[in-house]
Amino acid sequence: MASMEEGNCDLKNDWETCYRLLPGVSRTFAIAIAGLKEPLRGAVCVAYLLCRILDTFEDAPGLSSQEQGDLIFPFLANMAAGELPPESWSQKAARALEDAAAPNDIELVAHCREVLRCLWSEDEPTRIATCRWVTEMGWGMVAYSGRMGEQGLKSIPSLASLDRYCYYIAGTVGYLLTDLFFIHSPFINRSLFYLLQQDALDFGLGLQKVNIIKDMGEDFRRGWCFIPGELLTAGGLEPKDLADESKGEEVYRAVRPVLLSATHNLERGWRYLTRMPVEEREVRLFLGYSLFFAAKTLALVADKPGRLVIQNEKLKISRLEVSSVVASVNLAVNNPESLEKLWRKTTAPLGGFGPSSAPER
Repeated sequence: MASMEEGNCDLKNDWETCYRLLPGVSRTFAIAIAGLKEPLRGAVCVAYLLCRILDTFEDAPGLSSQEQGDLIFPFLANMAAGELPPESWSQKAARALEDAAAPNDIELVAHCREVLRCLWSEDEPTRIATCRWVTEMGWGMVAYSGRMGEQGLKSIPSLASLDRYCYYIAGTVGYLLTDLFFIHSPFINRSLFYLLQQDALDFGLGLQKVNIIKDMGEDFRRGWCFIPGELLTAGGLEPKDLADESKGEEVYRAVRPVLLSATHNLERGWRYLTRMPVEEREVRLFLGYSLFFAAKTLALVADKPGRLVIQNEKLKISRLEVSSVVASVNLAVNNPESLEKLWRKTTAPLGGFGPSSAPER
């Protein structure tokens, strides 16, 4: 039997592994998470890595919804029961992801035991909240993978379906973060927790829709199209037309409702940020980085709509712009007036998409 010192040493190594893996699977979230205080930093890191493990299975081209479920459901059951996945599961996961996922994502899945042990080392409320929302995400991923079709291009039929899909993929993350903030912050009382919940969904939806717009090319090449079919049909387009440079204007018009919807979600996400107590500077920075990165990405489309046509490179802001956002948000985050001016300046180009008709909830 291992001594307490040996156990603590092993757990320390597990945490070091989690923090080492994080930048490889998300450069921008690694920046945001790194600024949080412990134990919230660890809770958000582990929660993100668990979600990323599920996302790796969902993203793997060639896996049917049945095959995804055969990997995701046992993993979720092990997570909830406090058990490590058996070797047979690990072998199946490795075979499924071979040549079907990025090396950093494959490495993360290979180290899932370390991530799980870190989860189980956390306090009970954190474990319960994390397991609840990660499970909701996993079940939704598999369900929507089946609904989007098993043969040929997987697609979303409508804007309403896109919102529902984004709920499972990212709205759950908004609610999970809100639970973790409430658990770990002495400045968030029950009333504020309920107010934050009002915009938690939009915070997640806005970021996910920007990711969809940013990753249109990569998604198309792996057999997914998240631009709703009803929008393409109304514009006289097919999914393959998203890569046709001669149809840039038509593509922009078809994608415009998604851009408007994302802009609306980000505005609700902005309210989520402004309601966070100024005493929670690190949390406000975490939220601010994410929102400003997303708004800057949409501004690229507003500046040059032709960028929407699928190219070989992702639509993303430069490292210099990332550094600029980090510096600007750091300076303004605890001054509501300055932060408001920075947000309005950053989102001003998004007004070019037109007025949002998204309903208030």
